[in-house]
Amino acid sequence: MPTKLLTEEDRTAIADAISRAEKGTSGEIAFAVADSSANYHHAILVGAMGGMAAATAVYLLLPTSHTIALVLWVELVSFALLYALLYRVPWRRWFIPAQEMDRRTREAAFLQFYASGLYRTKESNGVLIYLSLFERRVVVLGDRGIHEKLGDRHWDEVRDGIISGIKAGRAREGICAAVGSCGAALARYFPVRPDDVNEIPNAVIDRPVNPQAP
Repeated sequence: MPTKLLTEEDRTAIADAISRAEKGTSGEIAFAVADSSANYHHAILVGAMGGMAAATAVYLLLPTSHTIALVLWVELVSFALLYALLYRVPWRRWFIPAQEMDRRTREAAFLQFYASGLYRTKESNGVLIYLSLFERRVVVLGDRGIHEKLGDRHWDEVRDGIISGIKAGRAREGICAAVGSCGAALARYFPVRPDDVNEIPNAVIDRPVNPQAP
């Protein structure tokens, strides 16, 4: 479960904000958070190899005798330690291009949009707010019905509001405000219907990373 940013109190507040936002609209809003959108195995490998090279260089600079066996041991031990460490700390971000993190996060957001069932709303007016902690990215997706009304500009404004809130140390407030903004936009074009039902649960969605993902 992603726990690095949101407390249980924050999660409850976000779920309540979704409930309030949906009271005036037939649309559906979902909020999902993930520790990471991909595993980035290649970045771990590159980082471990770079660290191995650095450790070997330091060893060779030491004023002591060097042997091929000791050099190989330094390489083996440093590579193994760094490979294990990079799985657990965010340093591998240094070895991942920003464009790749953008792409991986957006792909994961699309997968979550469909996994959440937002594509099945009666009026194609589902909205997903997706936060990926490792990449420090936010993606906001609107289904066809609402996207035709608002376009990318509105989703970008919602995204930027969340990012600003997180940077200011007010993640909950930024997310809840974003949910309210989406709710107001949905209510404008898709007001609540007499037969409306809550099609998607309002609780915060924890998206795990597929172990087989790249």
